[in-house]
Amino acid sequence: MSPIVGILLLVLITVIWGSTFAIIKETIQTVPVPVLLAVRFGFAGLILLWVRPERKTFGPGLILGLLSFVGYATQTVGLLTTSASKAAFITGLSVILTPIVGAIWLRQRVPLRAWLAAFAALAGLGLMTLSSYEGLVAGDFWILCTAIAYAVYIVYLGEIALRHRAVALTAVQIWLVAGLSWLWAIPDLPTVTSLSIDALLALIYLALLATALVLWLQALAQRVVPAYATALIFALEPVFAAIFAYFLLGETLGLQGWVGGVLVVLAMVIAVDYNSERTSCVS
Repeated sequence: MSPIVGILLLVLITVIWGSTFAIIKETIQTVPVPVLLAVRFGFAGLILLWVRPERKTFGPGLILGLLSFVGYATQTVGLLTTSASKAAFITGLSVILTPIVGAIWLRQRVPLRAWLAAFAALAGLGLMTLSSYEGLVAGDFWILCTAIAYAVYIVYLGEIALRHRAVALTAVQIWLVAGLSWLWAIPDLPTVTSLSIDALLALIYLALLATALVLWLQALAQRVVPAYATALIFALEPVFAAIFAYFLLGETLGLQGWVGGVLVVLAMVIAVDYNSERTSCVS
């Protein structure tokens, strides 16, 4: 896979993720958070039952699964009390946290232009999502945990992606998240007597596209795209979230928001080295 293909796959992931903020925000009004995660990852796990991971994949897959569970759970809980726009901004802090985690944990060298682009992207995210500051709420701290988990996930996946089959890593982590989610959901199961058609369709979408597909694509893409560049590309998520919010919910960004979106896009273009190569040793 060439770096440009990897970049395009990561952009596709942000498009899908951008659509999920509004969907999750609506769905958790009628479906408890643990049940939402259990059904979401349960569906995704069933789709991947055909996968037979190698023994060496289980350890890394379980680590990724634990990080995924923390990320998805804290984000979904956070959305109960904070706005989708503010959640998108705080999640976007992973743009800054990812190179910091890589530099401290794995002694990774991050180019100066990537640091500059990361701060530019963070400024753009702020313009997009924080036009009216409402003060801190409990959900904001949950979403901060999401950003930290995502940063560690991105760095760790970047280190191991070349040594394991992408579909195997995806399957193991989804199975773990599904198991943990169902354990978490047990107390809430008696309260859910039925799911509406809209909720069911939302859960299927979240399971098939926003979980199984995107985790597999990310494992493929991070073979050729560095972790810091991956985080910057993911900063596009609020841009696509704003576009979906406009068409689905009638929300508008305003001039300040669109300036922020342009700044995020420019930061990604500046930071990514389209000519870098990473050699894949796994087919």
